[in-house]
Amino acid sequence: MTEETSSRSDTLLRRLRRMRVLVIHPDDPEREMFLAHLRRIGCQVESIWPAPSSLPDKADVVLFLVNRIHDKGALSWMSTADDIARIGIISFETPEILEELERLHVHGVLSKPIRLFGVLAALTTAISLVRREARLNKRILALDNTLKARRKVEKAVQILAENRSISEAEAYARIRERSMQSKESISSIADAIVAASDI
Repeated sequence: MTEETSSRSDTLLRRLRRMRVLVIHPDDPEREMFLAHLRRIGCQVESIWPAPSSLPDKADVVLFLVNRIHDKGALSWMSTADDIARIGIISFETPEILEELERLHVHGVLSKPIRLFGVLAALTTAISLVRREARLNKRILALDNTLKARRKVEKAVQILAENRSISEAEAYARIRERSMQSKESISSIADAIVAASDI
């Protein structure tokens, strides 16, 4: 194993040890064995049953039982909990359970009876997926804001070009010059032009 690989795995395990893990599973010997394994890994673990109807405080990872008699409303908060890694625990692969896993946007699946082999891989994969999704969502938001600002600038350029009977290139140059003089962003100047034209 190289030093870089060893360092990455140490970082991954350190990150995992800071995770607050919530297990939503009936109180039985299988759950106790599962909780003990998660504690051995170093996770901060809590368990609850039945499934809560709202998002629990301070959970980074939720491992939850999905079964045929599952109350769809009980975990509805999970489909919008973007910053939580979600791992479903299933006994069967029925169409209903597969639909529920899709609806809840799970990042991993464990099968019952729960075997300890694979739990660590499921946890690290789910956590990595959530972190990647967060980065992508942040990037999408930034790109969306950039696109909105660009459309606003284009509209302002058209308004200025029509009102002053100048070319769009000249209109953009004037907006840019005003931006540099006033130390405001081009987007702010465009907002003012568009707002003034709407009056």
